Amino acid sequence: MKKIILIASSILMFTLSSASMASMSYECWAYVGGHPDKMVHVTANSGSEAESLAWAKFKDLSIKVESVNCK
Repeated sequence: MKKIILIASSILMFTLSSASMASMSYECWAYVGGHPDKMVHVTANSGSEAESLAWAKFKDLSIKVESVNCK
């Protein structure tokens, strides 16, 4: 019984720790007229997800954007 609890808790800890490691912080710039204008930080699992989140954030902030670049 102790082994089952130990194994289950180990699996749970591994699962929770790997999920938190997948997210990264991205710095995303809004470009207007081909030049960087405003910047926001987003947390995402990929660069494309970060760009989607940044577009939504700029829209919520009423910032007009021609393109977004996240690093």
